[in-house]
Amino acid sequence: MLGRMATGWTGRDYRGVAANFADELLYTDGLNYSFCDRASLLAFFQDDEGEPQSCRFQNIIFDESRQIGCAEYTYSGSFTYHGTVWVVLGDDSITEWREYQYRTDVSWEELWK
Repeated sequence: MLGRMATGWTGRDYRGVAANFADELLYTDGLNYSFCDRASLLAFFQDDEGEPQSCRFQNIIFDESRQIGCAEYTYSGSFTYHGTVWVVLGDDSITEWREYQYRTDVSWEELWK
């Protein structure tokens, strides 16, 4: 699922990305924004300032029995972010997405040298 989402964000297929989320959800970075429904989330994705987008997940861990996972990622658009996301699934769609990220101009590899 995360691989398809990364491809969708990179290709600016925001409807395809948003389709991975439940109608009612929690999508937050904890400090700057929070969304509780798919329509608001789609509007957030579409507000890309016309910039090319890129998303890559470096590491993904998933606990199938609990339907919870985490991943490290790099997202570039108006800015570049390296971060971690915690994802909870319910009925094969994302019900919770909690991201913690750092804005920087360095690559993932440079950040972790």
